[in-house]
Amino acid sequence: PATPAAPRGLRVSAASGGDLRLVWNPARDTVRHHTLHRVLPDGTRRFLGGTCQRAFFVAGLKPEQGERAARFELRAVGELYTSSAPVTLTHPW
Repeated sequence: PATPAAPRGLRVSAASGGDLRLVWNPARDTVRHHTLHRVLPDGTRRFLGGTCQRAFFVAGLKPEQGERAARFELRAVGELYTSSAPVTLTHPW
């Protein structure tokens, strides 16, 4: 199965403390949904959610020990559940 193209332009459109509103431009391919993960300092990923929209609100984030910025990965998921390459974003605390 074909791998969908990655979304473009991932950015924070609003921030208040640990609350972030992330927005992006969807891939031009047929996309079932998008998944959002937080990349922790040790390299593991924490699933934050999935959406069919072009935005996602994350509430109550806190820095992990020693973390100076939060890292996020967004992927497009195709009709056959194949995932795109990740698009990453770093947001300083």
